[in-house]
Amino acid sequence: MFNAGGKKNQMERTLSSVIDAFDADFAIVRSSDCSILAMNETARLRSDREKQPLTNCKRGYSRLFPQLCDVCTQKGSAPYTTDIKDKDGRVFSVTKRQVDWIDGKPATALVLRDVHEERSDKQKMYNLAYIDQLTGVPNRTKLKEDFEEMVTYISQKQLSGIVAICDLDNFKTINDTYGHNTGDAMLQRLTAHLQGDENFKGHLYRLGGDEFVLLYKNAPGRFQNQDEMRAFYLELLQKALLNYTMPNIEDHCTLSMGVAFFPANGGNLSELLRRADIALYRAKADGRNCVVLFEDRFDAAKQFKDMYINIQPILLKNGATYGYELVDSDRAEETESGTVSLSEFDRTLDALGLNDIRDSSKYFISFTKQLFNQAALKNLPKDKFVIQIRATENCTKEQLLLYKQLHDYGYSLALINVDSRNLDEDLFALVDYCRFSPTSIGPAEQGRIIAANPDKTYIAANVASDDEFASAQKRGFNLFQGYFFNKETVIKKEKDIEPLKVNYFRLLQLTSTDDYVNFGEISAVISSDVALSYKLLRLLNSASVGLRTRVSSIFMAVKLLGEENLKKWISVLALRGVAAKKPLELVRMSLIRARFGEQLAASFHPPKDERHIFMTGLLSLLHIALDKTQEELLEEIPVADEIRDSLLGDEGPYSELLQFYRDYEYANWDEITRFSRKYGIRCETINEAYISSVKWCNDLIDAST
Repeated sequence: MFNAGGKKNQMERTLSSVIDAFDADFAIVRSSDCSILAMNETARLRSDREKQPLTNCKRGYSRLFPQLCDVCTQKGSAPYTTDIKDKDGRVFSVTKRQVDWIDGKPATALVLRDVHEERSDKQKMYNLAYIDQLTGVPNRTKLKEDFEEMVTYISQKQLSGIVAICDLDNFKTINDTYGHNTGDAMLQRLTAHLQGDENFKGHLYRLGGDEFVLLYKNAPGRFQNQDEMRAFYLELLQKALLNYTMPNIEDHCTLSMGVAFFPANGGNLSELLRRADIALYRAKADGRNCVVLFEDRFDAAKQFKDMYINIQPILLKNGATYGYELVDSDRAEETESGTVSLSEFDRTLDALGLNDIRDSSKYFISFTKQLFNQAALKNLPKDKFVIQIRATENCTKEQLLLYKQLHDYGYSLALINVDSRNLDEDLFALVDYCRFSPTSIGPAEQGRIIAANPDKTYIAANVASDDEFASAQKRGFNLFQGYFFNKETVIKKEKDIEPLKVNYFRLLQLTSTDDYVNFGEISAVISSDVALSYKLLRLLNSASVGLRTRVSSIFMAVKLLGEENLKKWISVLALRGVAAKKPLELVRMSLIRARFGEQLAASFHPPKDERHIFMTGLLSLLHIALDKTQEELLEEIPVADEIRDSLLGDEGPYSELLQFYRDYEYANWDEITRFSRKYGIRCETINEAYISSVKWCNDLIDAST
């Protein structure tokens, strides 16, 4: 209705009918004196109900909406929309627009729509999507969204800031000792304190578990230089380093924090979180309860670890090889959403030589969402690969669905890292393999689980002694993983090792000629075969040859033997080697060690003798396969003193290299990093040398079948 006096003309009647059709409050107000020029039926009825006058907005209608005057007085001719609340707290969306009234003078049109239920539902959806339900702080998804809003400014170098990862020291002890309810209360206590402090309020996000992130952004030009910025945040974040306690509990938690700076340490969230995590690791190593700012020199360890890869055998009880586990660097099972990289699978294919699989071995690799990429599903044979899943205390329905999809695709599943607290029944029912380490669950509990679920295949991990192996067999384990080759009950021993059949024919070709014998090519063939190398060196030490010179390489041994003796020796071996078998797993490891070291020899600072390195790796495990001591083996084989000293003690020139091999086989990446730094070898070089060595070994084995 219109409140202005006078006779309504046709325009007024038309306008009245239009605004009465609004499913919202509609009013037109003269800004100069707040007089109401027009009001629709919905707004008039609201005013009548509340007994407010209809002629003046400031003295009547606006009293129903305490924030309405602020909206009405907003400057500018462009439409303006915002949310306000009525006097009872209900949410209304109000739009203000400047109009020319029918008298030709300016006025303000106000449209108010009740959106309380809509906003409430939207808030609930927002909370589910972006708010951690336990602590009430934003979650990882919200962190990613908030950071992405900064990306444009970061790329233009108009913005700087930090990403800090923090977690609670001693939290696992409290969780395990007093239960998860107490652990949850501790997390709530931490977040309540930080959110109540103006230094941290609005900056806190929960990543998961007891890990949180603090995100800060700076206005352009706030700090004069990076040092000033680092000093400011170091002082600020140390204010969070308190003892976090609970009533009636003696134990307490502290905070460790790692900080990365943007754009100095990276322009995307993934990279910044990675580097903040490196700094957090340093904070833990430095004694905890401290803040560590990322420095480039910290990144070497993580960078190396990301490149490392090795392959560990899984054996049957008779020592035969059942399969191999690809042991990569410590990678999270979840990757950033929206990114798909097949680099891990390419490396797997390269390292294992799986482009054309013909053997019966199984290959165990870690679960990742990248497995659902069609290229991965196409390249990884379902009958060969076993997907390893880390046991978790509470496997979510979403995770279980992913695992079930993989199983339905045809992949076998293996549950690993199982302990007494995380054996999820639904997940356990889905898997085909289950792997226990000797200390994860007590022997009695392991035996009970195995007996109750005989349809699974059980792998005993980290078997390091004869007693552990025997005990695992009694409990019902089918497969065994670990470095226990020196025990007769575990590994099949042979007094002699058969050479690769293909090498006999290659050597016959090289020596069945009237032309000059190429000792270099012959040496290369013999060097590639552990058995031939052993037989040649033993021959040189026999009474029939009576050699007095120490041998430092296969090439030297071939030349010392001489052309005629060499031809006779190869002929005899060829006649005996028609039924040659594949090498034992130990032979494979010996070959990889020898080739691995040889590939790295030139990268040492200063470089090392690649012939000595090859011989050292070749002989490092051979005594085990022959059921001899290292001393007994070296009595039969005349090697250079440098090689002998390295094999028999810790002070030889290649002793540390032997430890490097062991660390690599055990996936002790921190020690590998220390070694690489000491000798100035890049992580890419180590990675490429290992993969090249494995491929070289696999090609030899494939050629012999």
